[in-house]
Amino acid sequence: MMTDDGITPRENFIETMGLIVQADGGPRIAGRMVGLMIIERQPFTLNAIAARLQISKASASTNARQLLSSGILRLTTKPGDRQDYYEIGPDPFKNMLETITGRMHRAAEQIGQVSEQFGDEDPEGRARVEELRRFYASSTKLMRRWAAHLDDENEDTDVLANQNGGGK
Repeated sequence: MMTDDGITPRENFIETMGLIVQADGGPRIAGRMVGLMIIERQPFTLNAIAARLQISKASASTNARQLLSSGILRLTTKPGDRQDYYEIGPDPFKNMLETITGRMHRAAEQIGQVSEQFGDEDPEGRARVEELRRFYASSTKLMRRWAAHLDDENEDTDVLANQNGGGK
C-alpha cells in the first residue's frame, strides 16, 4: 500500500524516524538509518545503506559510527566477506532511553553548577534555575525507573518464551 504521494509505509517509517531524530537535535540521516535497521531487521554494508537511503557513503559512515557508539547499531560480519555490516543492536529502544537519560542527567548537573554561582545576591533567579535543575533531576530518576521496568518486562517475556519452548 502506498501513500498519496507514492511512498510505501516502510519508506514513510524511515523518513519519519529521520524527522523524529532531527527534532530531538540529532542528525536526520542517523534517524533514517535507525528506521531502516528497525524495519528491515537485517545487516547492511555502508554501500547498501548509502544506496538505499540515497546518501553518500561518507555520511553513512559518519552516522554509523555515532549510532555504534550509542549502542543503537552494532557491527557484524559475514563468513568469507571482508566488509563490515551494521545491524540494529540487541536492545535499541533501551539504548535510546539510556541516551536520553544521560542527556537529562548531564543537563541537571550543568544547571546545578550554574545554580551554585548565584549565591545570595539573586535568590529569585537561583530559585528559577534550581526549579529547572529539579525538573531534569526528576526526569532522570523517572527515566531510570522506566529503563528498569523495561528490563523487568524483558525478563518476564524471556521466562514465558522459555516456558513455552521458545527463546529469544
